[in-house]
Amino acid sequence: MTRLTKVEVRRLFSRRLVVLAMVAGLLVSALALVGVWQQSRPMSAAEQRQAAAYYEQAVADWEENGETWFADCLDAQAAEREATGTDVDYGCQNAPPQEADFYRAPPPLEQTMPSLLSMHANLLIFLALLVGATATAAELSTGALGTWLTFEPRRLRVYGSKVLASGAGVLPFAVLAIVVVVVGAWAIAAAVGQAGGMTGAAWSDTRWTAGRVAAITAVSAMVGAALGILLRHTAAVLGAVVGYVVVVEGILGGLFRGTQPWLLTTNIRSWTDNGTTYPVEDCTTDGTGTMCSYVEHTLSFGHSVAYLLALAAVLIAVVALVFRRRDVS
Repeated sequence: MTRLTKVEVRRLFSRRLVVLAMVAGLLVSALALVGVWQQSRPMSAAEQRQAAAYYEQAVADWEENGETWFADCLDAQAAEREATGTDVDYGCQNAPPQEADFYRAPPPLEQTMPSLLSMHANLLIFLALLVGATATAAELSTGALGTWLTFEPRRLRVYGSKVLASGAGVLPFAVLAIVVVVVGAWAIAAAVGQAGGMTGAAWSDTRWTAGRVAAITAVSAMVGAALGILLRHTAAVLGAVVGYVVVVEGILGGLFRGTQPWLLTTNIRSWTDNGTTYPVEDCTTDGTGTMCSYVEHTLSFGHSVAYLLALAAVLIAVVALVFRRRDVS
């Protein structure tokens, strides 16, 4: 099985579309650093002058109309408190213009690194799914898989080696793309003096996040390989994925908020972020009517890992049964 998997890894990288997808992923990773630079760079002299002018205009407007605005804010706050029976705070005391609000302060790296890796994970997961699907679907559509089975007729060994090879082949690409993002973001932040807060604990969190992103990327490639065998065409896999995201994650997930713990996007976010939260609407009815508010619920990292791995295992096992019995010609 090990030798067969090594052969499949070499065959994976012999496919032009697979290599192009990985190269594109690395280029997009590098381009993501442009956004990091724009977010991290300090304000230019022209931007500071413009911010100062806006602040002066706001102060002049406040001096002319501030008392009226403050009184209106207090009235609205009191009315809302009376209507809801809760201690609503409209922040009226913060109504006067604050100079700091008009100047953009570059965020420190320890604050932006987790979100940067989390957002980048979505790209890696999609590319890994594409690579896995392409690797297997192309062999079915061209008939190469049928030829390969004449040399190795044990179908489950062939299937298992292709699924494992997709995950193993994508993993180095994922690690390299993550390294590009992390090292590039650190270099940019260090150049503008925003990397000083990256303590040992912050770097440890970054390593764990990077490891989680790399792991789920490999799992995505294995799922893509199974879907490629099941649906036979890469376009069919992409169509099924897009349809699922639009119908289940978008429409049904929006209508039935209680399904959030079982949606793929929520669990993927929980996997990469080491746990997450999701809002659920909570409505109460009394004599004054119906009041609704959103309550935050927690989804643990352990729940998401177990759930996603179980789904991946079931899918791979079902496709194995299909592949064992189905004609590949």
